[in-house]
Amino acid sequence: MDALRHCLYLFSNGLLLPTLVLVLLVAAWTLVMTGGILREGLTRREVRRALGQALATLKKGTEGRHAALAHVLACKNGLPALFGKILGRRPKDLLEREKCLEDLESAIARSLSRLTWTTRIGPMLGLMGTLIPLGPALNGLASGNVAALSSNLVVAFTTTVIGVFIGCAAFTMHLIRRNWYERDLSDLEYILQRITEQPASYATQEEKVG
Repeated sequence: MDALRHCLYLFSNGLLLPTLVLVLLVAAWTLVMTGGILREGLTRREVRRALGQALATLKKGTEGRHAALAHVLACKNGLPALFGKILGRRPKDLLEREKCLEDLESAIARSLSRLTWTTRIGPMLGLMGTLIPLGPALNGLASGNVAALSSNLVVAFTTTVIGVFIGCAAFTMHLIRRNWYERDLSDLEYILQRITEQPASYATQEEKVG
């Protein structure tokens, strides 16, 4: 039994260093994603303006519907830019547009899933980094080694703080991005649906677009 406890103790302590390294890596990645969402937030006005112009031109009949797509593809940021990148050089194929919209939804799901993963893994790593040092800390307390007790408790509580920070930051970014993407994707779906409802002559008229 003592041998089993010793093996578990060694295994647990062996996980401490990888856990601390992963916590730091995930924290750094979270900071990078925070910078990305701040940069994306600075372009929200341009994205909403492009989609707003596209929605406004839809009220002008066939010509307005034709110009709506041009407004979307002219935007260089956000989901409209990603949609244009996925669409590539095939903007005249209505079925291709619908397929590209589905690909865009998949890209959004992948982006949000990374934030969901970070939301879950950050606190988990923080909890592991908290519990693992408690064993050596209790041993230090039992043996009267105050230095070992203090250093292990510092590691434990610091890891907890970092793990909670990762979870809070990732969860907040997930909510913000989900709200942005749901609104933009809804507008894109509406614009493409209105374009798809046009008569067959629309494809011929669209040849005049640059």
